[in-house]
Amino acid sequence: MTHRLWLIAGVLAAALAIAGGIYLEGRSAGGNAERVDQLGKTISTQRSITDADAHGPRTSDDVDRRLRDGSF
Repeated sequence: MTHRLWLIAGVLAAALAIAGGIYLEGRSAGGNAERVDQLGKTISTQRSITDADAHGPRTSDDVDRRLRDGSF
């Protein structure tokens, strides 16, 4: 009888350990997915800033010219 109780306790402990491991891996994967999404947004924003710098006016004379001809 006591062997059976120890067997049941061992099986329950193993099941809880497996369920806990699956839960923690799921949380880790969710966190990684969120980091990937945020990194993608950051890269997109940085690319927009870089493109704006590349197409923007170089000098204050360029700014004046663009403001006068309405192409700013």
